[in-house]
Amino acid sequence: MVQVGGERRAVVPSDVLNRMTDVMTHRGPNDRGTYEAPGVALGVRRLSIVDVAGGHQPFANEDESIWAIQNGELYNHETLRSELRADGHSFRSRCDTEILPHLYERFGERHGEQLRGKFVTAVWDERNRRAVVTRDRLGIKPLYYATSGDLVVFASELKSLVASGLVGWELDYEGIDAFLTLGFFPTPHTPLVGVSKLEPGHRLVIDENGPRTTQYWAYPQPTLDRPKRPVEEYGEELLELLEESTRLRLMSDVPLGAMLSGGIDSSVIVALMARNMSEPVKTFSVGFAEDSEGNELADARLVAQTFGTDHHELELSFGDAAVDFEDLVWFLDEPLADLSSVGFLALSELASRHVTVALSGQGADELVGGYRKHEAAAIASAYRRLPRAVQKLGTSLALRGPARLKRPAETLAADDPVTRDLAMSGHLDDGFKASIARGPLAELDGQAAHRAIRACLNGFPDDPLPVTLYLDGQLALLDDMIHYFDRASMAHSLEVRVPFLDHHVVEYAATIPSAYKVRRLKTRKYVLKTAVRGLIPDRIIDKPKIGFFNAAVDGWFRAQTRGVIGEYLLGPDPHYAELLDRTAVESLVRKQADGTDTRHAQLLLAILMLEVWLSTFRDRVGAVRATPARERIVA
Repeated sequence: MVQVGGERRAVVPSDVLNRMTDVMTHRGPNDRGTYEAPGVALGVRRLSIVDVAGGHQPFANEDESIWAIQNGELYNHETLRSELRADGHSFRSRCDTEILPHLYERFGERHGEQLRGKFVTAVWDERNRRAVVTRDRLGIKPLYYATSGDLVVFASELKSLVASGLVGWELDYEGIDAFLTLGFFPTPHTPLVGVSKLEPGHRLVIDENGPRTTQYWAYPQPTLDRPKRPVEEYGEELLELLEESTRLRLMSDVPLGAMLSGGIDSSVIVALMARNMSEPVKTFSVGFAEDSEGNELADARLVAQTFGTDHHELELSFGDAAVDFEDLVWFLDEPLADLSSVGFLALSELASRHVTVALSGQGADELVGGYRKHEAAAIASAYRRLPRAVQKLGTSLALRGPARLKRPAETLAADDPVTRDLAMSGHLDDGFKASIARGPLAELDGQAAHRAIRACLNGFPDDPLPVTLYLDGQLALLDDMIHYFDRASMAHSLEVRVPFLDHHVVEYAATIPSAYKVRRLKTRKYVLKTAVRGLIPDRIIDKPKIGFFNAAVDGWFRAQTRGVIGEYLLGPDPHYAELLDRTAVESLVRKQADGTDTRHAQLLLAILMLEVWLSTFRDRVGAVRATPARERIVA
C-alpha cells in the first residue's frame, strides 16, 4: 500500500502486512518478502520457478532507490536482462523479477510495455514517491485496489485487501446485478463497494496527486475484411506464433507438464510441447463418471499415447463431496457461476502432485470461434442479409414456438450487440430478474450487465460474429475463464501458463477473417483445425466441441440437491433472501431437481455461489493469521 500526500509515516503495522501477504500463501508457499519504509509497504509470496535458490523478492536497483515485486512470469526476461546489462546494470540472480527495477530506470512508468508474459508488477520509486502497478495485457494475473483515506491499497486477491482492515464490507449491488445476469463480475466490478479490479493492459500510478489508471494496450478488434489469402496461410502463421509462444512458456527450473482435456486446443499444446522438449510431457486429465457426453478421458488417453506422454487422470462423480464449496469460493475470491471451476480445481490438485508448472489450451475458443454461440452469431450475420420482411416473419414464428427456441429466436431478432450477447449467454433475463429481485437489488434498474457489455464495444460495428468474439475476449474470457484458471491453479500452488493468450498470438488472431473462424455457418475453429491437421489425431479435430464440465450442470444439480445446494439454498436463513425472493428460488431448486423445469440451472449455480460467498468469505478472512515463513524483509 502507498500513502498519498501528508507527512510520511508507517502505513501499516508489520503484523498486518504479514497477514495480508500470508492470506495468499497458496500463491507462493516458498517464502515471504516485504519492504517497509515511511509512506509505503509491499508484501509478496513467492512460488519458486526460475532461480529457485536466489530469486527472493523484493528486488532493488543498485542504490536501492527503486524496489519491485511481481506475481507472474516474464518470458522475455533473459533478452531484457542482456540489454540492461549492456547499459551497465548489474544483477545478482537469474530471477525474472530482478529486471524490473532496472527496466523502470530505463523506461519509467511505461516499463511494463516491454514485458511479454503474465504478470502484475509493482515498482516503488523512492526518489519520486511514486508506485507503478502494471497488469498484463490479457489480465491473466489479477489485481484489486481500493482507496482508504490517504492510502491506496492493492493486492492480487480480494481477501488480501479485506485482511488489511482498511476495506469496508458494503456490497456492490450494481456488481451483483451484473453477476446474476452474466455469471461473473465484469471488470472493474467486484462484490464490494470501493474495490475495483485493474483492467488488463492498464497501469495504476500512485503519486502525490493520488491514484490514476492509464491504458497501454487494448484488446484487438477483429477484422471485418473478407478473406484475401487461403486459409492455409493464416493457419500456418498462427501455428508458428503459437509454437513460439509455447516454447517461451517452457521456461522453468522445476517440473513442468500440461493440462490435457482431450479437446483440440490442449492437444495442440501437448503436441507443440512434445516436439520442443527432450523428455516426455507429463499430462493431466479429469472427467465426471456420469457425464457420458462430456467425459473426454478416452480422447485424452489417445493424445497421450500419440505423443508418448507420462499421463495421469482423475474421474469424479456428481455425488462426490471431494470439492468443498467453501474452499472453492475462498480461492475464487468472488462468486463465479461456472461449474468448470470445480473440475479445474480437482485437475490442478492432481497436477500439483507431480509438477509446479503446467501449460493449458485456454483461450483458443475466443480467438478463433470455438463456441456454439459463435456459430449462432455466424448464422445471425447471414440472417441479417435476408430481406427485412423475411427476417420479421421468421423471428415472429420462432418466438411463438417451443420454449427451447426462445434463445435462438431472440439471438436472431436482436438488433444490437448488447441484446444479442445477452440472448446468447445471459443467465437471467431482465423480466425474470425483476420478478424475483428484492431489497437493494429491486431498487436498481437491472441494466448493469447491459452497461458492462456496452462499455467494451468501443465503437466496433455490429457484425454479429466479429463483435461477439470481441466482447468474449474482454468479458467471459477475462472474468470467467481466466479468473477460475488462475484461482483454481493457485489454490494448489500450481503455475498454469496459456500459450494461446500470448499477446502476439491474440493480435494475429484478430487479423484472421471471420469466415475462416466459423466456416459455412457450422465448422467452428476452421483455421485452427486446418493448421493442425496432421499434427494431432483427426479424431480430436473432427469431434464436436465439448465444454469443460458445463454440460454436466443439470446432473450435478440433481445429485447435490441434498448436499451443498440443499444446505445453502434451502437452509433456514439464507443471506440471498435480502436480495432475491426466497420462495421463488426454492421453487426453482425443486423444479430443477425433479426435472420439471431445468432452464435455470446456471442461475441457481450463480445464487449458490453468491450464498456461499456471503455466508463464509468475510469470517474466513478474519480467521487468517500470519504464519512463520522464510522471509526477505527490508525496512
